[in-house]
Amino acid sequence: MLTAGRALFAAVILVAIARLTAPLNRPLTRSDYRAFVILGGSGLVVNTTLWFWGLSHTTAVNAGILGAASPVFVAVAASFVVGDRLRPVNWIGTLLSVAAVVLVVSRGSLDVLCALSFERGDLIILSAQASWVVYQLYSRMATSTLPAIWIMAGAHVASAAVLVPLATVTGAWQTPAAAPLGWLSVAYGATIITLSHLWYYRAIRTIGAGRAATFANLTPFVVLLLAWLVAGESIHAYHVTAAAVVIAGVFLAMR
Repeated sequence: MLTAGRALFAAVILVAIARLTAPLNRPLTRSDYRAFVILGGSGLVVNTTLWFWGLSHTTAVNAGILGAASPVFVAVAASFVVGDRLRPVNWIGTLLSVAAVVLVVSRGSLDVLCALSFERGDLIILSAQASWVVYQLYSRMATSTLPAIWIMAGAHVASAAVLVPLATVTGAWQTPAAAPLGWLSVAYGATIITLSHLWYYRAIRTIGAGRAATFANLTPFVVLLLAWLVAGESIHAYHVTAAAVVIAGVFLAMR
């Protein structure tokens, strides 16, 4: 319901902005629709929904640190898919980031690692990263020549077309009166986060997925602070260690 509401309201906002600021001077093509479907499916339908689901089974701290490792996954995928070259120092950074992920999912315990008794939510968050890799790589590879605002508008329309019926059929849809905080989250996602997606897409098209992803380096420490201040979550030594290691890993992987 959270993802569906966000996609629906963001679609309305983005289409209105696109029509006002960048009127189309040509019909939509197959490559345009392909971009709408792939970006909407990978970045919103799959990634965002899995993130909300994963967060209901793990902590914001864990999710933030695991999410911060995504630039490394993107860089490795880009080396295989689009031929970006990775030097030895980049592979060292990749190994460090993987070590940070292992540290988080094992909760700093060798016993947990040996028993493979990982938190369900951590594994869901990691699976969401796979769709985020697709989103970032296709943002770079898309052949559509539409302005970024139209790409984002189309992606949100495509995702809303899937998510709103799904939320309705499953009974997840709720009114603002029944779930005011949920709808506040929807409003936040439909405005601030949607603008972030728009700017991020433009950054990827300009400087590439790898370099754009490095700007998320501060995320782990921002998450640590907010999770402690706002959500009252406990911060453990392995969280701080993993946050530092993943930032070092991303820095080396992107050099």
